[in-house]
Amino acid sequence: MSTQVLKIGEVAQAIGVSADTLRHYERLGLLSKVQRTNSGYRLFDPSAVQQVRLVRNALQFGFALKQVAAFFHARESGRPPCHEVRAAGQEILNQVERQIRELQAARHAIRSTLDAWDQKLSRLPQGQPAELLDSVLISPKSRLPRGGGKLAEHSERC
Repeated sequence: MSTQVLKIGEVAQAIGVSADTLRHYERLGLLSKVQRTNSGYRLFDPSAVQQVRLVRNALQFGFALKQVAAFFHARESGRPPCHEVRAAGQEILNQVERQIRELQAARHAIRSTLDAWDQKLSRLPQGQPAELLDSVLISPKSRLPRGGGKLAEHSERC
């Protein structure tokens, strides 16, 4: 055991994650062997901070925890996972590009709907319901995530 060790709370605070996150990472094999005191407290090598930062960066890139764990296990077994990491990175890019296309289609559908609503509203007498919600036509592929806002309640049908 190295002379300098960190407790779980110190590692968690240094990285900005919870102690539960570190315990989860340990269960998945994302952290090097964690030493324990006689009373069961975890003692981390200072290198654990960098190791967890690597995991967090990989997650932010788009890798799943199980993928990162598999990459680490491959490394530890002496088989560098470079080609697997590259292929998984390409799949993440493909997913992002697919999402961008879907968002662009949603944007186009929303713009078209708003233009149609503007035309409809310009032809209606003041105070007459336009029944705009009844004309919402967005394909399931271009549907945006639901927002947290609520429609205002009023007697007029929009």
